[in-house]
Order: sequence, then structure tokens, then C-alpha cells
Amino acid sequence: MDPEIEQDASPGAGTLKVDGSSISERSGVGLILKSPEGFTIQTTISFGFPVTKNQAEYEALIAGPKLSRTLRVQDLKIYSDSQIVVKQTNGEYIANDPILSKYQALVQSYLASIPKHQVLQICQEENEKVDILSKLVRNSSNLDYSVYFEELHKPSIDSREILEIESNQNWITPFINYLEKGELPEEKGKAQRLKTKAAKFFLEGGLLY
Repeated sequence: MDPEIEQDASPGAGTLKVDGSSISERSGVGLILKSPEGFTIQTTISFGFPVTKNQAEYEALIAGPKLSRTLRVQDLKIYSDSQIVVKQTNGEYIANDPILSKYQALVQSYLASIPKHQVLQICQEENEKVDILSKLVRNSSNLDYSVYFEELHKPSIDSREILEIESNQNWITPFINYLEKGELPEEKGKAQRLKTKAAKFFLEGGLLY
């Protein structure tokens, strides 16, 4: 973790760095979440739809708190290098664009579920690793084993994505259920893979992949 972030983070707080990219070769999201318990999750999400740079940054700001809520993080420091998105989220700028206004409403709905949170701006140099994640593609030579890859086929502001706020189910839910309750999927193959992943999680000192 960057020294600057470590100084800002209060004891027991999680830290989240996010970035969104919108380029012809690849548009997506990168995020690195370090939980209060000390384990780290790295995720890259590709878009199956066109986005502007600001929309990509908002998708990143949605994906991070969404994952944090699943992990039940109660105190979170969020870092983004997007001045527009950070200042709109903190109420310093008004989201006049109708699409960004919808994104802002969805961001606030996720942040409201985290009792203590801050959204802070950092420079691009401090966000370099997350920027790289946002531009990765599946099977990329730069994509190591510790990075989880996802695909988003529709904008999060679509009604189907908004409904996911209530269901609170995503790729990490079975893992959390197994760690907390010992629950396993009924399918034997999935259950075994989950056990293996949990074992690696503890052997690697809390790195979820």
C-alpha cells in the first residue's frame, strides 16, 4: 500500500483504489480492495458496451463499494484519480449530465450501506497499478493468478443491475458463505473448487483470487 494511503487509513478501515478506462483497445475497471482484516482482492472488469471516460470511472466507483458491502466492510477509504467523479460524489460538483446523474444516484445508494466512508482524490501516479488492471483483458500476459476477471454486459444504471443491490449476490458470495457458515454449493465440482480456493486463501496469507 502507498505510504500516503496508509497514513490516512484509520485502524480497522479498509482501503479501496479504483480506476476506469475508456480506450478503443479495451474499456474496463480496475480495483484493489484491502480489507480491515488484511487480505487483498484485485479485480479487473471489462465492458461489453461503449462508455465514456467519466462513465468508466463511475462504473469503477460502483464496483468497489459493491464488493466492499458484500465483505461487510464498515469503514472504507476510497481512492480515485477522477476529479469529476470524486467531487460530484462529495457534493462539490453537480452532475448535470443525465447519465452521470443516474450513476451518481447509484453510487450514493452503495455508499449509504457503508456506515463510515470517504471518497478521496489521488494523482494518477498513485493509481498506476489500478490503471493497469483497468486495461487488462482475459488471458493477458500481464494478468497474474491473483487477479479476478469479470465482464459487465450492461451499464450498472440499467434496471437489471440496480436490482442487484437488493439481492447482494455476486462471485464472492459463495466464498463468504463458506468461510462464515461452512456452506458449500450442491454441485460437487464447485464445492471442491471452493474448498481449494479457501485453503489457498489462508496459505497465501489472505490473498483472494
